[in-house]
Amino acid sequence: MTKTLSSIICLLFLLLLSGPAYGKVLAEDAQWRGVVELREDILIPAGITLTIAAGTVVKILPSETTQIDPEYLSHRTEILVRGSLLIDGTVEQPVVLSSSSEKSEDYWAGIIVDGGKVTLSHADLSGAETAVTVLAGRGDLDHVVIAKNRYGLVVQGGNAAVDLIDSLIEKNDYGVMVLNGAGFAADKLSRIRDNSRNDLFKAVASGARLAGSGDQAAQPPLTVTYGDEALPNYTVWKGRVLIDGQLRLPAESRLVIMPGTIVEFTRKDTNRDGIGENGLQIQGLIVAKGTPENQIVFRSAEKSPRMGDWDAINILGSDLAQNIIEYCRIENAYRGLHFHFANVAVNHAVLRDNYRGAQFQESLVSISSSRFYENKSGLQTRDSEVVFNKNEVFANINGANFFRLNLKAAGNVFADNNGEGLRIREGASLLERNLFAGNRMGLLVSDAVYGSFTGNVMSGNLESGMLVRNSDHIEISGNAIQANSRNGISIMDSRAAIRGNLINANGERGLGIISFDGVITDNNIVDNRLYAMGLEGPGDIDATGNWWGDGDLDKEIYDVNDEPELGRVVYDERRAAALPFAWPLARIKNDSVWAGEIRVDDLLTVDKGATLTARPGTVVGFAGPQSGLLVNGALKALGKADQRIVFTAASGGKASDWLGIQLERAAGSVLRNCDFSYADYGLHIHFVPMEIRGCRFLNNNLGIRFRSGPVKLSGSLFAGNRIGVRAFRGNMEIFENEFRDNEIAVFIREGGSGVKIQRNNFRNSERYHLRLGDFNKEDVEAPHNWWGSANPGEMIFDGRREPYIGMVGFEPFLDAPLEFKNDLSAQSKGESQ
Repeated sequence: MTKTLSSIICLLFLLLLSGPAYGKVLAEDAQWRGVVELREDILIPAGITLTIAAGTVVKILPSETTQIDPEYLSHRTEILVRGSLLIDGTVEQPVVLSSSSEKSEDYWAGIIVDGGKVTLSHADLSGAETAVTVLAGRGDLDHVVIAKNRYGLVVQGGNAAVDLIDSLIEKNDYGVMVLNGAGFAADKLSRIRDNSRNDLFKAVASGARLAGSGDQAAQPPLTVTYGDEALPNYTVWKGRVLIDGQLRLPAESRLVIMPGTIVEFTRKDTNRDGIGENGLQIQGLIVAKGTPENQIVFRSAEKSPRMGDWDAINILGSDLAQNIIEYCRIENAYRGLHFHFANVAVNHAVLRDNYRGAQFQESLVSISSSRFYENKSGLQTRDSEVVFNKNEVFANINGANFFRLNLKAAGNVFADNNGEGLRIREGASLLERNLFAGNRMGLLVSDAVYGSFTGNVMSGNLESGMLVRNSDHIEISGNAIQANSRNGISIMDSRAAIRGNLINANGERGLGIISFDGVITDNNIVDNRLYAMGLEGPGDIDATGNWWGDGDLDKEIYDVNDEPELGRVVYDERRAAALPFAWPLARIKNDSVWAGEIRVDDLLTVDKGATLTARPGTVVGFAGPQSGLLVNGALKALGKADQRIVFTAASGGKASDWLGIQLERAAGSVLRNCDFSYADYGLHIHFVPMEIRGCRFLNNNLGIRFRSGPVKLSGSLFAGNRIGVRAFRGNMEIFENEFRDNEIAVFIREGGSGVKIQRNNFRNSERYHLRLGDFNKEDVEAPHNWWGSANPGEMIFDGRREPYIGMVGFEPFLDAPLEFKNDLSAQSKGESQ
């Protein structure tokens, strides 16, 4: 038999074996062999195994859609594993999974493991967005070749682990990404090489650390049970309602649900796809108004409830009046809320443990002060008018996906989602004062015709803080885009104005640009690890009028000077000093970094678990008597002798022009070479063990007030304050400091035995160098100080002047001032910055 004839017979045999596999949920164990055409998504549920036999060729149609059923995770064709996938290839007959398109940019999604297990032996995977993604579960890859994908292998989260045995990952854009503490091990025979951007990338996100809401324990007696039926014209629910079917509310009917009502749905799955079918079909009007104390709960009636036990609250064609969902908790559904052609207001709702929190289209929707978490996807919406304010979308696999909306979104948190925090495609969007933190991608804007993104914080994301592609008329201004593991902003084929942003401390590039038309000006672009700006396309970029710190831009900008085929980044004239940047949010929920000149307009809170770091040379101006900093997390301000960190009034020049910095159980805080001036109190310290060294407290009402501690205060200057240090029941070591020109240098109100004062200089206090309060019954040790005169008692108020209060032990005292290494006398009263 000739070689040609053998090939024809073999081809005919494979054609006889081949057949299309359409998107479906496998209901029983299955096996693929021969040639398989995968045209839609495949879901392998828990308890089910799909085996792909040796020699099988799987061709995947790389379709991309804007519609994703809630049980799936990608816009592209995917193999989703919640059960088991066994690829059983051999050396002679490997299994091949690849895109059916010849275009290199036509990706299929890849294999996604969400709670299941994949065992791949002798397999070749190519043409995928990500060949293998493990979000939860395990992957064992033995003699696997992963090549010519966008991402080779992604292992994400503490519940994900992959072992790589004698495998090859090469010629992808990104080889292996290990994110958020995932487990990954590769033996010595495995090779990760020749990937164009990174071979191995590891990162841990800095998220917002949001916590879920507590469960409602109430279990009222059963009030009524419904099956497959319709409600009458007007119905009121209270107590506990059981729904054992599809319950309909006809048009022109009304359903009112009273506070504290529990609505439970039994599980019915007639087609065995793993999705419950019972639910609510609302065509009339629903008013479900709970209260903070008595929420309305929609949940599974099963003893062991799980995601997808029931269908949804479907509001369909109800747009004549506004439906209200307020103080409601919705869980265990396929889609918690589902609207078509509806007018709905959702306020103070919690949507958790659903395949999808909310999905709607062609609707007028307002969502405020609500929480979407622990869903497969938080929200998916399209073709609607949406106001989205003060919500939290966190700890979902996919955050929010908004397609072709007129969108106004302000004051939201998109945090700690495995995919994008927020994905916007087409439409027109106005986003202000939102936080994008700890997601894989903070904000993705694609194919948009208009967008204004102002005063947002995009920080601590695993890849880029913001990705803009194929978009026009985009305004990016006044945002803090920082500490993202890869790029601050990534731009592809877009036109935008990028101005007035703080772009700093990103892991690779401040801005990564492929193709761009527009202006990049009046930004502070500093302290980015690899490049301030990286250009990867042939067009020139106008980046004049920015502040780049004191960096060497020949090294920090990647352009034609590094690769001849690239365009040029034009950056002269560069600004000599930082532009003032107004911090846009009222709370810092994740680790943040300040650099340049920062303005704080109100009281800014650093939440517990978050660390605010101020880089050397930073100047922080507080605008008004109620502006200040409340630190419940940690403050790290490590200035240098020639690059001090300054906390002062944004304008004016007198004590109490701003409130001050309060450290409240802020463990891990440290301050060195910082200046505090014109505050009501420079520092207010409660229950914080910390060290303060080399700082200046100038012209404040109070320099430092503290309780508890312990605090070590050294090498610092207190000048021109009404009171330099005020102590109350605290432990503080005060040594080698300079006190001068204060009304009272040190005031110990009560509990003074924990304060030790040694080797300091006291000069020119208006009233007292050291005063004990009327309630201080304890003695204070203060030897070896220079008090400015031969009779220290003249400037000390203690039991010698007021009976029944403690005594100051000031002997022995010094007869000449101490000389310190730092020139603490260099700045006199009235000369603070």
